[in-house]
Amino acid sequence: MSEIVNTSVIFGNLKVYYNYFKLQPCQTLNPMGNFYRNSHFHKETQRFMENYLKSGDIPKIGDEIISDKLFSNLIITNIIFNYVRTEGELWIKELEDSLEEFKNMQKNKKITVDEFLLLKKKKKKKNKKNLY
Repeated sequence: MSEIVNTSVIFGNLKVYYNYFKLQPCQTLNPMGNFYRNSHFHKETQRFMENYLKSGDIPKIGDEIISDKLFSNLIITNIIFNYVRTEGELWIKELEDSLEEFKNMQKNKKITVDEFLLLKKKKKKKNKKNLY
């Protein structure tokens, strides 16, 4: 019997809930190996859905999205338009954006982590001064 996993992905102001079938345990792996296998598969479904939404395609409830890479179908169960992120989701988004910014700066300028953090602090102080 296959277990169905319901999860969601946020892209901009759109939150899409979808189902996929959880992988059956692999007999050649120990419990930790199966945990990492399922965790990797879950992250792949997240990346796939984010890329699908980035391409401009907005699915409809009930759509079945087929992926050759995942060897699994993703079934759309709910869509929330004009979604407002919670405080925790905003914090995670800011963290992801900072990491992406750091990667880009590191590629271009070979900046260190300490230099990047110093720049972020200066930007925060500057933004706080502009509020008053």
